[in-house]
Amino acid sequence: MLRDTIEIVCSATAFIAFYFMLHAPTQYVSGIQQHPKRSVFYIKLNSSEKQLKAGTEKPSITVPEQDAPRTRPHFSTSKKSSVTFDPTKFICDNDESLDCVNKTRVYRMKVLGEFRRILKQSYHKNDYYQVQYDSDAVDANETELCRLLRADVRTLSWRDPPFNWNELGNYLPMGPLFNERNATCAIVSSAGSLKNSKLGSFVDMHDVVMRFNHAPTTGFSEDVGSKTTIRVVNSQVVSKPEFKLLTAKIFHNISIAAWDPGKFGQSLDEWIASPDFNLFENFKKFHEKYPGSNFHLVDPRSIWRAWTALQDKTATKIVANPPTSGFIGLGLLLPICRYVDILEYIPSSRMNGLCHYYDSEINSACTFGSWHPLAAEKLFVLRMNSASEFTTFQRGIVRIRLDNGEAERGC
Repeated sequence: MLRDTIEIVCSATAFIAFYFMLHAPTQYVSGIQQHPKRSVFYIKLNSSEKQLKAGTEKPSITVPEQDAPRTRPHFSTSKKSSVTFDPTKFICDNDESLDCVNKTRVYRMKVLGEFRRILKQSYHKNDYYQVQYDSDAVDANETELCRLLRADVRTLSWRDPPFNWNELGNYLPMGPLFNERNATCAIVSSAGSLKNSKLGSFVDMHDVVMRFNHAPTTGFSEDVGSKTTIRVVNSQVVSKPEFKLLTAKIFHNISIAAWDPGKFGQSLDEWIASPDFNLFENFKKFHEKYPGSNFHLVDPRSIWRAWTALQDKTATKIVANPPTSGFIGLGLLLPICRYVDILEYIPSSRMNGLCHYYDSEINSACTFGSWHPLAAEKLFVLRMNSASEFTTFQRGIVRIRLDNGEAERGC
């Protein structure tokens, strides 16, 4: 009886030990750290973000663990590394042929279907940014253009408290971000589908050309142009040494608008005390190195106002993460432009799976969304589009007009 009891206890102990050995998150064999095999789809959590690996989407800027100041969640919206259709089947160049019209319309439906699918799947409860917003009292008659203009995406002024008395205010430029008015404006995305687009000369015809982060023009000017008026950069690009903000030539002799979202509803004092990434030190160093430079900080409160505009005009809940640099940049440009041409924000039939035109990363999340509410943004922008289907889905150009009286009549 006693022997039977001992055998049962030993068997149970061995089973428990074997179970935990199989499920242990990390093992050490001969002094080498061994990770158990993972499924094709998994999430790697580091101290900066949840980053999707092995055939899933990941952010365009990765952050090593030792360099991350705080947890920044990163959520999946797609488990696929490529879209579910072949864009090359819909390429055409004669907008008057019936075959091209049909190809363009079918391609448009497939792209919109992908956006709507991802939008439906993209909502995850996320309290990191402490978003508390009720969009029940929405004016259904207000257009997307008017709603985004009302969000008043803006840069900070030295007159804004607490900058009218603190040290940081001494570095904020005295003048505006833009001196232009009634300008022709181009927003050049960093999309991979700009590769072989031959849109460079079209870009350079505009009065104002906006680019993002560290996207280059040298070596790519035939496709993306060579003119740069302004760069919108996120706080990682400002704060992290690998982007070389203080020395890289692409940041010289242009306007810069840097953004960091802070938390929803946060005061400017609270934001200064705890930004997502500390952009303030390099902001000050840049102004010290280049006196008189037109380097501005985007008001974080207006970033979240842009997010509320996006939520107001989207029927489903969107992920409670800040909008992209592209959407923020559009909000900054609208008040000074006669029209805004946005290149490859909506993917044309040149869509090739590349995340950026300047690298080789294959990642559909850069086009359809991952961490930012990108699918909602693109559907929002499409509803403001005045360009033809051919121009939008074959050439890759969306046009938002502000010279048709809508802003004056309805906003």
